[in-house]
Amino acid sequence: MNKKKVSLLKEKIKSISLELFNSNETLSITTNHIAKSLGISVGNLYYHYKNKEEIIKDIYLQMSSEFEDLNIFDNVMKSETPFTELSLMFDLIGELFWKYRFLMRDSTLLIALDKDFKDIFIKNQEKRIKQIEILIEFLISKNIIRNISEEDIKMISKVSWFISAYWQTYISTNGELSKNSIKEAKKLIFKLHLEPLLVH
Repeated sequence: MNKKKVSLLKEKIKSISLELFNSNETLSITTNHIAKSLGISVGNLYYHYKNKEEIIKDIYLQMSSEFEDLNIFDNVMKSETPFTELSLMFDLIGELFWKYRFLMRDSTLLIALDKDFKDIFIKNQEKRIKQIEILIEFLISKNIIRNISEEDIKMISKVSWFISAYWQTYISTNGELSKNSIKEAKKLIFKLHLEPLLVH
């Protein structure tokens, strides 16, 4: 099998897997289901991925790469209207998290089942929290939000990321996920943590 065909099939495997994981409980989907949906043999799928966990990790890395491509933190800092740009940033994150909603919905489960995934997830999470800290410090420096302690900056950054990343887990235990439920997370972060700090 030539490299181009291998690459195309890997992308198809990821795409179909993403659809299946988003539409069903992640644990209920097997490599057999994925292969059947693609119309290929399980052996052919295993040529590209050793197991389902490898597919999930690859999808997560793809989501992380798309997050980086948005360049949202730099865009906020370069904008003439940073707070407006910040609102747009959360909309873009929401769209991305909706596209990869099974990862957000089932993150705690996936972390518990796969140490490699856990290591990648935690490293990425720490990076995002640090980015939020830098963003808050920037908003303070521009006198957009009032000055707060370093401890409060760290706390708000952690809680904001927690709401962004785990809101779908919370919603899925109480009802069905929707795009509106993701918008609720943004509204919560702005109402609780950002708007009260605005310099008027």
